[in-house]
Amino acid sequence: MTALRICIEVSCDGPDDHTECPDSAAVRRSVDSVTAPQVRADGRTQGWTTRRRNGRLRDLCPTCRDPQPPA
Repeated sequence: MTALRICIEVSCDGPDDHTECPDSAAVRRSVDSVTAPQVRADGRTQGWTTRRRNGRLRDLCPTCRDPQPPA
């Protein structure tokens, strides 16, 4: 039997270390993207950013990248 990895998912890490992403967002990958860096590149075209937080790479969807202040 052969096991093949079929995809990589990059999901939003939320606006801060204590808050989940309100949209439970994940990057929509293209057909040719098979590695995490390729999927993150797809995310950048969709408005995602990556930031270092507490020494780790964090992925942020557009909603968490630019959080709106409470009304």
